Amino acid sequence: MTDTLANDIITIITSVLSNFQIVFALLLIVVISACFLGRQVEFSKKLVLSAFGVIGVTVIFSIAINFLFADADSDLILSLNFILAGIFYVYAFVFFLLAFKEKRLKRAIEAWIWFFLFVQYISTFSNMTVIYLAGGTEELAYSVFYENVGSGPLWLVMAAVNFIFTLALFLITYFGFFKPKKYCIISVPARVLFIVWIVIFLFMPCIPSLIPSEFITIEYRYHIMSIMFGLGIIILGLAAPVFVVISSAERSYLEKNKAQEAYISAELEYIEQYKRKQTETRAFRHDINNHLAMTQMMLEEGHSDQAKEHISDMLGSISSLSPKYVSGDEMLDIIISMKADKMDELNIRFALDGVADGGLKIKPMDMCSIFANALDNAIEAASSCEDPFVSFSIKRTDKFFVFRITNSASGKVDIEKLLNSTGYTSKKDKESHGFGLMNVRRTVEACDGILKVSSEENTFVLTIMLPRPL
Repeated sequence: MTDTLANDIITIITSVLSNFQIVFALLLIVVISACFLGRQVEFSKKLVLSAFGVIGVTVIFSIAINFLFADADSDLILSLNFILAGIFYVYAFVFFLLAFKEKRLKRAIEAWIWFFLFVQYISTFSNMTVIYLAGGTEELAYSVFYENVGSGPLWLVMAAVNFIFTLALFLITYFGFFKPKKYCIISVPARVLFIVWIVIFLFMPCIPSLIPSEFITIEYRYHIMSIMFGLGIIILGLAAPVFVVISSAERSYLEKNKAQEAYISAELEYIEQYKRKQTETRAFRHDINNHLAMTQMMLEEGHSDQAKEHISDMLGSISSLSPKYVSGDEMLDIIISMKADKMDELNIRFALDGVADGGLKIKPMDMCSIFANALDNAIEAASSCEDPFVSFSIKRTDKFFVFRITNSASGKVDIEKLLNSTGYTSKKDKESHGFGLMNVRRTVEACDGILKVSSEENTFVLTIMLPRPL
């Protein structure tokens, strides 16, 4: 095999790896947007295939370069590579426009920025690590980044490292978070910290070049740069991302623990209510014969008014044995009863209208996550109003139960911010609140339902549509 043929093969493999890295980087940003930023994405087969369209663009561009600029100098080839990079980023922006379900332009700009930073981030620490391991000299850096751009064994190694890192991150994120729907939403301050970290990391190679030449040689500058990345890659390159993900995961687990605590509380309350009702029912059964005998005696003696009064008292006792709120689902009854007691303490008017006949065939944990969170949000908002109220209506269509929770509000709410941003809350403890409605939406969608929100100056309406059992 001739050297020219070997170089051509290396260049082709390098190009293939670089293109596949871009494909998985595009998909990775979409998955990260869903798992860590709380965005609504459309991760379908069509979207995956469109990501692979980058490869087709590269093939066409490469054929054009080889056909039209076969004898071009290195400066022109470098310029053409910059043009190809620009085409990649334009394609990425169009790809992100198709990937999101809502606020497409805004989300595409956001994702494009993350994509740009990610590609630069991965390329910087991978390339500098390879340069360090290969010697880290000025001549080597000049040869790799200027004379032999995109070709040669070192470019193949750098492309392979970039691809492996990107593929590994995609597989971890997709199978570890996205597919099992284990979302860990990153807070806004953590996102800002991460961006600042990336920018600092990208500008670190410039630090040695700022040292005056009388203190350090040019070759030693390159050596220092390669050491900075080659030896500090694990600490410098991965510390911030790992910290951000771990802190977000901890907060997410705290949210899930709260949901589990609410579910356990509901179950315990249900058991306590059941015991109380059973005790009251046994006591009533024990006394019913005496009551009926007394009523009969009153009627026989002509004391009809007293008999009527006694019957009325018995009917009241029977009514007290019946649940105060009946929604058609036992778990929902308990959740509503618990929250109604809380509203009584806060002097919030509450009304329940309608029944979900047949009940809801969803997991008790999901039931608690949806309705306990929704009612908690309604109570929180209503408690700050002069005339606080919460109403809960249940209707049905051919395929859905429609639950509408309306509460008084002190002003109009920014619905977009409420649904899609983390930490949006009126409470001072923003680290522990502001995620309720986001969790409601995710749980509703996981149950194949639909969530809608509307807000006026004095009212807030949350509509939840859940499939009716077949």
